[in-house]
Amino acid sequence: MRKNYGIILSVLIIITSYYFIVYKIVNFENLQDFSFSLTDLSIKSLSSIIIVFLMMFLNWSIEAFKWKLLIENVQPLPFIGAIKAVFAGITVGIFTPNRIGDIGGRVSFLPKGKRTFGVLVTGIGSFAQLITTLSAGIIGLAVFIYLLPETKQHNNLFNVFTVALLITLFLILLWSYFNFSKIKSILLKIPFFKKRHEQLDYFSNTPKQKLFKVFLLSLLRYCVFSSQFYLLLILFNIPLTPVIAYTCISLIYLFTSIIPKTTLAELGIRGSLSIFFIGMFAENVLGIVVASISLWIINLAVPAIFGSYFLFRNTFWNK
Repeated sequence: MRKNYGIILSVLIIITSYYFIVYKIVNFENLQDFSFSLTDLSIKSLSSIIIVFLMMFLNWSIEAFKWKLLIENVQPLPFIGAIKAVFAGITVGIFTPNRIGDIGGRVSFLPKGKRTFGVLVTGIGSFAQLITTLSAGIIGLAVFIYLLPETKQHNNLFNVFTVALLITLFLILLWSYFNFSKIKSILLKIPFFKKRHEQLDYFSNTPKQKLFKVFLLSLLRYCVFSSQFYLLLILFNIPLTPVIAYTCISLIYLFTSIIPKTTLAELGIRGSLSIFFIGMFAENVLGIVVASISLWIINLAVPAIFGSYFLFRNTFWNK
């Protein structure tokens, strides 16, 4: 029954997100002007596209280095091996809710006795990434509410409550990340974790220095894919100041990260959130949608193609 409710919720999210995008595009007055501008890409625009593509490789290289760093005590991997595992994870994850399949794709590159640890370290890396997304989103929300004059009409009490709630959540997660050993005993009382004592020990014994490095790498990666988004907004004629652009981007990623979704739904959710936040400061609705979709294609669809090759080789050629 709970599974059915989850399916219904996912379907509703997908329908609502895509309806909002279609509605905004249909009511976009300058649709014809925008379609003409796409046929007139300049050398500067082409350079921007190339830079965004190169940043995609940088983005996933940072993620691969994170994973390599976390797994090295269990199974040392060359950097190229970590890259292949990460790209394979994207391939599997793109079809699964909340990209959960990403874990399976990565650990398939590990020996069978080490795969449970691979699941754990992937979770640690994702946990660090979530914390950076929350921290950037909280800063963005504070700027959005208190410093941008276009948003002053929002309910102040609700704003204070929302920011306070997010800050509390962020502090709890940050403390848990660096003090896992202090909550391990609580987790071991939960049936799911009782049989995973060894894996929980691994997390609690991970040096804080290494966890801090992973956190910094997550922050660097966040800066990379946020900047990709900003470059694409510029490319598709969305005139925003850097402060407004990065504020809106931080909020888009914040709410995308906390909404349950499949990768397909994520495309619609990110597009609708982009229209909602960036649309407060720019009228080019179609440009916003195209920038959002382009980022999804560059950062997920294209890597998934590379990952399918690595996954195929690992599954069949290495047998």
